[in-house]
Amino acid sequence: MKRAHWQAHPSNSAARQRGGMAVMMMLLLLGLVVILGVVEVGYLYWAKRDVQKTADLAALAGAQRLELCTTDYTDNLAARKNAVNDNSFAGTLAIQCGYWGAELPSSARFVTVSPSRPLNAVRVTASRQSVPFFGQLGAMPMINATATARRTEPQAAFSVGSRLLNVNGSAPLQGLLRLVGVDLNQTQIGSYQGLANVKVTPRGLLEALNIPVAVDMTVGEFNSLLAANQISVGKLLEVMADLADQQGVAGVSLGLLEQKLLGVGLRDVLVQLGSTASSSGLFAKVGGGSQAVAGALDVELNALELLGTSISIANSKHAVAVPQLNLPLLRAKASIVEPASIAIGPVGTTAYNSQVRLFLDIDSQYLPLGVGQVLGFLGTRIRLPTYIDVIDGYGRLSAINCSAQPATATVDVESPIANVCIGKASTPWDSTRELCSTGLGNEQLITLLGRSVLTHKIALPALPNHDQLTLSEGQTGTVKPNNLQVGKLVSDLVGALLGTLQSLLAPPGSTPDTAKDVARQYLEATKVNGFYQPEAVVTALRDGNANLPALGNWNTQIPTCEYWLLGCTPKKVQGNVWDGFLYETNVSDPSIIGGLLDVLGITSCKGLLAGLLAYNSCVENALAKYLQTKPGGVNSTGSYNPATGSGSCSGILCSLLKPVIDNTLRPLLDGIGNLLSVVLSDVLGLQLGRSDVHMQAIQCGRSQLVE
Repeated sequence: MKRAHWQAHPSNSAARQRGGMAVMMMLLLLGLVVILGVVEVGYLYWAKRDVQKTADLAALAGAQRLELCTTDYTDNLAARKNAVNDNSFAGTLAIQCGYWGAELPSSARFVTVSPSRPLNAVRVTASRQSVPFFGQLGAMPMINATATARRTEPQAAFSVGSRLLNVNGSAPLQGLLRLVGVDLNQTQIGSYQGLANVKVTPRGLLEALNIPVAVDMTVGEFNSLLAANQISVGKLLEVMADLADQQGVAGVSLGLLEQKLLGVGLRDVLVQLGSTASSSGLFAKVGGGSQAVAGALDVELNALELLGTSISIANSKHAVAVPQLNLPLLRAKASIVEPASIAIGPVGTTAYNSQVRLFLDIDSQYLPLGVGQVLGFLGTRIRLPTYIDVIDGYGRLSAINCSAQPATATVDVESPIANVCIGKASTPWDSTRELCSTGLGNEQLITLLGRSVLTHKIALPALPNHDQLTLSEGQTGTVKPNNLQVGKLVSDLVGALLGTLQSLLAPPGSTPDTAKDVARQYLEATKVNGFYQPEAVVTALRDGNANLPALGNWNTQIPTCEYWLLGCTPKKVQGNVWDGFLYETNVSDPSIIGGLLDVLGITSCKGLLAGLLAYNSCVENALAKYLQTKPGGVNSTGSYNPATGSGSCSGILCSLLKPVIDNTLRPLLDGIGNLLSVVLSDVLGLQLGRSDVHMQAIQCGRSQLVE
């Protein structure tokens, strides 16, 4: 049996080897093609990025120099120079100047310039032929890139505040904290002074509160976003503490301040971030077009002033007593009626001042015991509820000068000298800005002898005060008060207060009625067991005592008799007024007939008939009759002027009240003027008609890529 043997043929092996090499070469070529394709794709991507970078930089350069746009808005020399000279771009450039607005539809936000859409943006389209690798120029695509950049309007962040919000003072916030019931010593104040060096941006604050901000937000949307969100004072303190650590500001400790604010109930009060027409927030409404939002988000604000504003908002419409202003005749309270806000925006932006209202409860019942007893005995009360809008006004940004070194901003400040009104607050006194004009009613200001003699209201309009401040970033300027206006305000107020005193000496009604009122006051003060005592009342009227002022003696026509055996002949003679009064009220006739008439009560108040029917009324009528005989009468003021103290008087009311007016009432009412112009500044840090403008930041227009 034959064994089979197999043996490869030499020609078949060589063919197979040649076939394998062909496959390998094919794979190698395919790999090379792929590699070349990847390289070319990478090159095209790089080329696209390079052209895009050129367009971006050119658009930014053009937006920064909008004044270099051509008159037909079809070119910008700064954009072209940047692309051609600075970046050696050899392709073609299409440059347009126009307006870009986030409020426009997303597909057409870059439009031509018009009166309502001012020049603010540059669009650059750069085109370049890609360089071929293999000489096939026609097969390579054109590379195009478009970029749009806008320049934001110059903006400023500033606040208008009374001197209690002056962050440059030796004790920042001290006056405001005292106004809300927090009194700190100098060491404790130093624990938060470092906040003046901490910067907060609205964007950073929103991020800390996890509130997202859209890139293309309109100004209306931004204002609505701020107004819809709140932050507690305590949370704001936490954010500031974190920022102080991040910014390396040493010596900021807010724990004690937080405890103090907790103690007065302010730490957890929620504060609105944005302002609306009916409510106040940390920030005033941002003005300007859509481009204002981008700038407003990144303006750096002073943390200390932001804190002060938040406290004033949290405490608004909450009055606190001001014991340092409590004097004889008055008690004082103060309230932040309208809190301040921080304004951010372009020219035209307005910041309102913090409005502080002072309530002076002027009341004779607060007088020391001796003087108060005299007025009380006379059934007299002087009550002058006085409301003073100490700080008011606003500042409007009128110009930003970016060419100055450093840049400056100008604020027109309206800082009226305070409104003053006296009367009854018909609306809550600490919750309306228009108290004097719309929320004031008549009040019973003067009561004399138990009767109202003056029911009235008094309103002194604010005196205008205009000023203009030009400040650089970080500066605080103070409006200088018009001293003549301040003097006029104080003079008008004191004049209005003192003018009410005239009513004390001129009560309405007839003279007999007034005389009866005076008689009744003395008789009631000296009666025993419900009966008037003629002898006791005469002693009080003639000599006075610790509680009752004396009227002294005078002569007048008094009744007497020429006696004969059984009676007497009545006649009138000059004699002491009190003898006449006692003669008519007592049983004093020694004659038989006269004595009988006295006993029967026909000629004497102590007689049987008068005593049974109307003894007290009889005595009162007799005394009133004799009081009217005093030289000068009952109501006469002579030449006496209670507002100045000049002149003299002899009338009964004038004699009784003149010592009280001269020695007590006028000095106290006069002193209220000094209280306003001097004491108020020392106690609360407030000055009439004087406002601070703090320029927190100035941001000149900057270019920004938007597409």
